[in-house]
Amino acid sequence: MEDKEKEAPYGETAPGETAGGIPVEPLEAGEAAETGGADELETLRNRLAYLTAEFDNFRKRAFREMEAQAAFSNERLLQAVLPFLDNLERAMGQAGASADTILDGVRMTYENLLSELRKFGLEQVSSEGNAFDPSMHEAIGAVPWSGKPEGTVLSESRKGYLLNGRLLRPAQVLVVAAPPGEDPGGQGD
Repeated sequence: MEDKEKEAPYGETAPGETAGGIPVEPLEAGEAAETGGADELETLRNRLAYLTAEFDNFRKRAFREMEAQAAFSNERLLQAVLPFLDNLERAMGQAGASADTILDGVRMTYENLLSELRKFGLEQVSSEGNAFDPSMHEAIGAVPWSGKPEGTVLSESRKGYLLNGRLLRPAQVLVVAAPPGEDPGGQGD
């Protein structure tokens, strides 16, 4: 393999190759003074102007690509959801069907939608019966209740969701509070 065919490290140009279309030749010591600093200065100015224009074009192209990616980033998700919209429209068109049939169809559509969204990293937060966790739950009320430890989630009014392990929306829950007259620490006399 000849020297010209050897690859230079990334960002460097080997002698005899071009940098952005401009030939690069190594200068010997003292050669710059002989050829005159003006020629070398003009060459460097031309290189700088070319590289500046090239970088500006790169920046504009990268910005356009980012805009396109943002505009169409949800395309796969929306294509996965469209069949469920179709099923819901069919269910609404079944006005003469029995309520049980429609409810079964809606349940099946709900389960299929959840299954499809799991493929995109969506998980439901399990709440009812668990200890209240302020990082996963939003308490909308406290209900005095005996028989369950204080701070236990009694019920949820809105499900919470995780997206790839990160909280997307907290669950809204009712939390067990100590009944009036009970020691909040659960300790008797």
